[in-house]
Amino acid sequence: MTRRRGGSGAAPGIAGRAGILSYDNLSADPRRLAAGFLNAAIGRGAALYSPVDVTACSSTGTGVRLTTASGMMIRARAVVFATGYELAKGVPRRGHTVASTWAVATRPQRSAPWPEGCFIWEAADPYLYLRVGPDRRIICGGEDERFSDARSRDALLPAKTAALQQKLAALLPWVDARVDFAWCGTFGGSTTGTPSIGAVPGQPHCYAVLGYGGNGITFSVLAAQIITSQIGGRRDPDSDLFSFARPRR
Repeated sequence: MTRRRGGSGAAPGIAGRAGILSYDNLSADPRRLAAGFLNAAIGRGAALYSPVDVTACSSTGTGVRLTTASGMMIRARAVVFATGYELAKGVPRRGHTVASTWAVATRPQRSAPWPEGCFIWEAADPYLYLRVGPDRRIICGGEDERFSDARSRDALLPAKTAALQQKLAALLPWVDARVDFAWCGTFGGSTTGTPSIGAVPGQPHCYAVLGYGGNGITFSVLAAQIITSQIGGRRDPDSDLFSFARPRR
């Protein structure tokens, strides 16, 4: 459980549960956050082209050559694959896992459903996470399954919605657990829970950033530091912890 510092110390009121209360976390709108980063990059001279489907990548003596679906050729000194769970050809897949996940948003609550809007994460398998949206809707998710077929994932949405609603009502019996919205998606993970960041083996001038699951934002700054150091010919002290060459289980 996390909350902003400076509160009264009141517990969320979940009976019969023990938890760790930490501080100084934050929430963000992912679309606005991504747009802000992209606009900042453009302001510093970056060029953004979308949509572009890159169909092939090959290393040359001085850089890389990319081919697009339209037949256009792009040459660059280096390329970074930041493609989420859809791994680019040649990026090592050992230890890589893919899972499906589901989430719901309730009707707006009449009042704050628990003190100080703590983010709640249940350490269980399957886990459950809870947070409160700006309109006092409770966002509840989890129920992960280790498959990625979109049709099978979507077919499970009604059953998973009912399961999440039932768990929410049992955990917080005083809230209105009726669901207004439900959705599902796919995400990548690793057997160790850590990301893979660094040079792609056997592909000179090619790098990859695989953030994985819920730690993508946490490790993004670290990834930027490692990749820019490697492209610039410098060694980053943390690079060995996340390289594709490290031992995998």
